[in-house]
Amino acid sequence: MTGFLRSRATAARRVMASTAGLIGSDYTSEEQAWGMLDRLFSPFAHALTAAAIAIIACYNWYAHDSLASFAAVACVGPTWLLRVLLARGFRMRGPKARVSKWVRLFAMMSVVAALGWGVSLSILIFTVQGLPLYAVFALICAPVQGASARAYAMPSVLIINISIVLGLVAVASTVFGIAIAVPISFLYWCYQIGFVMELVALRRKMLKADFDRHRLLEQVTHYNADLASLNKQLSAFALTDGLTGVGNRRDFDDRLERCLTSQTDASAPLALLLIDVDHFKRFNDVYGHLIGDECLKLVAAAIKRVASRSGDFVARYGGEEFAVILPATDEADALAIAETIRRAVETMELAALPEPDARPTVSIGISIAARGSNIRPHALIASADDSLYLAKQSGRNCVRYGAATQRPLRHSA
Repeated sequence: MTGFLRSRATAARRVMASTAGLIGSDYTSEEQAWGMLDRLFSPFAHALTAAAIAIIACYNWYAHDSLASFAAVACVGPTWLLRVLLARGFRMRGPKARVSKWVRLFAMMSVVAALGWGVSLSILIFTVQGLPLYAVFALICAPVQGASARAYAMPSVLIINISIVLGLVAVASTVFGIAIAVPISFLYWCYQIGFVMELVALRRKMLKADFDRHRLLEQVTHYNADLASLNKQLSAFALTDGLTGVGNRRDFDDRLERCLTSQTDASAPLALLLIDVDHFKRFNDVYGHLIGDECLKLVAAAIKRVASRSGDFVARYGGEEFAVILPATDEADALAIAETIRRAVETMELAALPEPDARPTVSIGISIAARGSNIRPHALIASADDSLYLAKQSGRNCVRYGAATQRPLRHSA
């Protein structure tokens, strides 16, 4: 029994700890707080109770020719009007309104309303005669029960409201000679407090569950965003040449396939450049593979600086060979771009390399997919490879567009 009473006292302290604030403020979002206040400021239940008081006053006037009960109407009328005005002000609040301000306003209004309801109900007890007095005691339950039902939002304020109403009613009943109303009012108050505490405990659990759900959702969203970013990075790594930073052969094959698939509906030709670093095997033999790797990085960077239009694509085709896809590029533009690449490589800064006997150069072959063409990737590559072999036949360090005198099994570096 002692443990039960201690647990109830602890629960009561937790409820009362919400003075001048909304329950579960540590879990409540601003949107939820405004929703609670919107229900607290609703004047609907008060309008019904005020109407009931007016009906009892009118009946007493009709049945007993007494206007005394209208004092209760005069008392509760301004209270209800204040509730309506505050509810209207709440609904017309601006975007800069603060929850704390309206919490304080409700707390003050609740105390004023409790006094108004308590006094008006006490007046009815003094002025009503006969059977309608039972209706008054039934009516007393309305504001009390209404406050209890909404106490999940601001329990301490509404418990004070209930206490004021029942306290005034108990005093009025005792003065009127109905002493039994005091213990009944006290038991009713205890029942309502227990109801409020259970309601508040349930509300806190709901708010915490909702808070945890939103926090978990935010974490999942954050993790998904991180996972998407990692997947994007992994995809980029999978399609990027690890040495030069341009596209790899897999990316090149996919990109060329897509470009040629859409070429049948294109309004302009597409050009493909195959670029080979001249005498690269000899370069590697003389300076070593590490220096050779640095040379390939410089060549890739020089190509990317030139092929930088929207849609241009640079890839390492294999070994010392690079490929460039140039959408919406005709023969003349392709020759101009290829020549610019050749000069860029020939004149590139070689500070990262030891002074070579001869500067690295490239040979470039060009093939063109005409607009509306349905040429397949292997055919376009073969055509560019023929042009590259022609550039090799022509002494290297040059650009060619056309077929070689004979088709090689594979040209040498």
